[in-house]
Amino acid sequence: MATRLAETLIAADADMTRIHRRVVRVGAAASWTAAALFLILGFLSGDEAMFIEALGPMLVAGFMTTQILVHRENGGLALFAAAFVTMVMYTVVGNENTLLAAAVALVIICAIATLLIESRQILTVAVGSLFLFFAPLFWGLQLSEALQLGVVMALGFAMTSAIFLTIRNAAIALNVRFQTLFENSPTAVMEEDWSEALAYVRSEYTGRPDRVRPFLMAYPAVVARAVAKAKITKVNQAAVDLLQAESADHVLGNREAGSVTDETLESFVGALVALYEGQKSYEQETFALTMKGQPMWLQTRCVDTSQGPTATTILIGLADITHMKERQKAMADLVKAKDEFIAKVSHELRTPLTAVVGLTSEMSAMDLTEEEQSELMLLVSGQAAEMSYIVEDLLVASRAEMGTIALDRTYVDLDTEMRKTISGLGVTVQEVPENVPGVFADASRVRQILRNLLTNADRYGGPNRRVLAGTIFDKAWVEVRDDGEGVSPSAASTIFEPYSTAHSGNTGSVGLGLSVARQLAELMGGTLTYHRDRGETVFRLELPLSHNANQIQTSAGASV
Repeated sequence: MATRLAETLIAADADMTRIHRRVVRVGAAASWTAAALFLILGFLSGDEAMFIEALGPMLVAGFMTTQILVHRENGGLALFAAAFVTMVMYTVVGNENTLLAAAVALVIICAIATLLIESRQILTVAVGSLFLFFAPLFWGLQLSEALQLGVVMALGFAMTSAIFLTIRNAAIALNVRFQTLFENSPTAVMEEDWSEALAYVRSEYTGRPDRVRPFLMAYPAVVARAVAKAKITKVNQAAVDLLQAESADHVLGNREAGSVTDETLESFVGALVALYEGQKSYEQETFALTMKGQPMWLQTRCVDTSQGPTATTILIGLADITHMKERQKAMADLVKAKDEFIAKVSHELRTPLTAVVGLTSEMSAMDLTEEEQSELMLLVSGQAAEMSYIVEDLLVASRAEMGTIALDRTYVDLDTEMRKTISGLGVTVQEVPENVPGVFADASRVRQILRNLLTNADRYGGPNRRVLAGTIFDKAWVEVRDDGEGVSPSAASTIFEPYSTAHSGNTGSVGLGLSVARQLAELMGGTLTYHRDRGETVFRLELPLSHNANQIQTSAGASV
């Protein structure tokens, strides 16, 4: 009750209308009740004085009821009217036995009425003091007694009002500072009332306190109904912006039961459990949706400023940690990808190494013809080359992270390098271009790029592969195409990332080939892109034409 009274006295201007309405309606109800009691006592006792005493409360109740009917409730005016009626009624039916009670009642009523006057408070205190000073003169007292009582009542009222107003104004100043800090804070802050939600949980669960969490997790419907009883009472502009609401009015009010989902259930249960256990502060990470349906992660810090176990005033600070969650997920994905990468590298190196060891052992242990030896040597050479390619990609990836990839840029016959790469890999290509222009690049790195693109098409693409080439502006381009299904749109943006493999169902991929190819292309002043074109998967490599070599700042063997 004391807290409610304090909140009433220091309320912001926007709340004063509600406060006046409350004071007048409570006063009207009390006055009608008092009048009814006097009338009942008068009927029962036959004392006509009771009927006269009932007139006072009836007049006050009538005045307040009139304010209610015309929707012009003013608590200060209503209380001063009650004080005036009290003074008049004492003049009519008062006696020495009720003198002190009437004097004290007038002082208290007038002092409380002063608290509800928003303007001209000094004038109100002055007028109230004069009213109380002259009131005893109408009570049939001797002049000296009336003057003495009037002075005491006036001074008592003035001192009481001064104390009340000083406390009220100081409290209002603090409240205004708090409201300003709340509303203008760059941090998103909300005030919520969870008292009904907490009461509902207590009505549904009567078991051991330490088992409330398992109960709520087992019954999401109870959590949803409890959350629907929670009410957002205040919100600052930072919170409105964070939640992507059109205005504060779109945020205020009861929460929706639909906000309790599989993703948010644990967060709401955590809040209810903390309130149930009486924790005054708690924090947690919460998954939420903005008013526009955009998912985000919030770091919430909640402080219960309520008195007792009511949970009527919960201050909640919100911080958007979506970027941190995304970074954590990216790091976890990277660690997972590297673990998979190590396993794949081990597998990829072990396969050709096993073949090399087995073939060389067979060559030394068996009496083979020259033709059989040549065939086995060709197989050993192919497996050794496969290991060399893997190691080469690993070295490029490692040096790329340190920024120490060495390039030796010269004129490169792109046609020759392309055909040598196709022949060396033994990949079947249905269409190969003629008269491919020369480029200014590193020949070994160009072969490495082409090898990775052709190997990728051979492993993951369709059975029909072709290579196209041409020029555009100052660049020569080569496209490696196949009629495979390609990768999903969601994976297309990650295929050039290190340790990424969009075709998880296939073996034989370390996840570095495309990443290395793009890095090398960019270091040589070119680009490497992926797209789908009329049912074909297309990797397009662009490199500077040889006649524009002077536009590239480089030197033989330069470290990039």
